[in-house]
Amino acid sequence: MKKWTSKLLTIIYIGVFLYSGFALVKYLYTYYESAKSLKEVQTIYAGTLATIEKEVALEEITTDDIKVNDAIRPQFHDLLAVNERIVGWISIDNTKLNNPILQTDNNDFYLTHNYKDRASRAGSVFMDFRNDPLDISRNTILYGHAMKDGTMFGALKKYLDQDYANAHRTIYIDTLYEGYDVEIFAAYETTIDFYYIETEFTTDEDFMHFIAEVDKRSTIDMNVDIAPDDKIITLSTCKDSVISDDHRFVVQGKLVKRK
Repeated sequence: MKKWTSKLLTIIYIGVFLYSGFALVKYLYTYYESAKSLKEVQTIYAGTLATIEKEVALEEITTDDIKVNDAIRPQFHDLLAVNERIVGWISIDNTKLNNPILQTDNNDFYLTHNYKDRASRAGSVFMDFRNDPLDISRNTILYGHAMKDGTMFGALKKYLDQDYANAHRTIYIDTLYEGYDVEIFAAYETTIDFYYIETEFTTDEDFMHFIAEVDKRSTIDMNVDIAPDDKIITLSTCKDSVISDDHRFVVQGKLVKRK
């Protein structure tokens, strides 16, 4: 009896070991695949920008012209040739956040697909399907996984620290049509019970009430004033890597159109 018990325990230990090894390999591959994919798309974008700086004098296009002509900024031409669902780019100086922004007709697909629409546990940074990159909403929502290597939205939780926020006050957002500097004004941890992903507000009063609620929740004070006619960006990520729960890290900033 003891002999069979010993053999059974050995089989169980081997099974646990093999399962743990498989899980570890799968976990490590997620980061390998994500890093490789990110490097590819960064190379495309950086190469296009370099070409533009050398060979093309960019014309100034007004917002009205864009809405009439639907003119797409040339730095996105090569990216759109890879995937027409790319709607912008996001970056923060001195961090690993330097990603394309994807968008489709739901908020599920890019949780598990990369910029080439290939299956990826790391997913992509993506814009809420309710937002329009041509007609910016009062609140534009961007989602991304909190990768443990600091890529994508992995560093958002650092904004809970005032010193870090002071050193990284600006997020750079480029849509297909405009460039924006985003002035950080709030960072906090919350649950999904707080509906911070409202994209439109019926009245200015509703919007300012929302901003007041955000200010109460924020762990940082950036001295950024929000007026009723301002528009904001909300960056949202789960608390732990690619594992989803009800807790979120949220960073919000005011959109300032780049001249």
